Amino acid sequence: LGILEIFAVSQGIVGIRGVFSNKFLAMSKKGKLHASARFTADCQFRERFQENSYNTYASAVHRSPRSGRQWYVALNKRGKAKRGCSPRARPQHVSTHFLPRFRQPQPPELAFTVTLPEKKPPPPPKPKVAPSPPRKNPGPVKYRLKFRFG
Repeated sequence: LGILEIFAVSQGIVGIRGVFSNKFLAMSKKGKLHASARFTADCQFRERFQENSYNTYASAVHRSPRSGRQWYVALNKRGKAKRGCSPRARPQHVSTHFLPRFRQPQPPELAFTVTLPEKKPPPPPKPKVAPSPPRKNPGPVKYRLKFRFG
């Protein structure tokens, strides 16, 4: 589970940064999503608010060479990134819809409690067990295969 921070670069253009990894989301010229250590032009996305209150993010730099169609950030149902040039990566498709969540500031805690550590009694000593005598004539060890190949 990761937290993403969306920050404004210019009007309508945003960057997406992973809070814990401190890397930026980027889209290559082939439409693949990847993480970048530095913020480059590949890391800029055009944010659009849809009528159904979802957000979509399209690459600000890359688009389809023939039709000029924008490439969108999209995830499949298992959470793996789809290529932006995929025919199903369109603004109407569910895989491109994201709901932004705003971080709620935590109210300061005004009360406190004091807990004292409890002393535990020492565990009772374990009874000593006499070791079993070794076998006189140990036979060969037999191993049974769990899986058979061939």
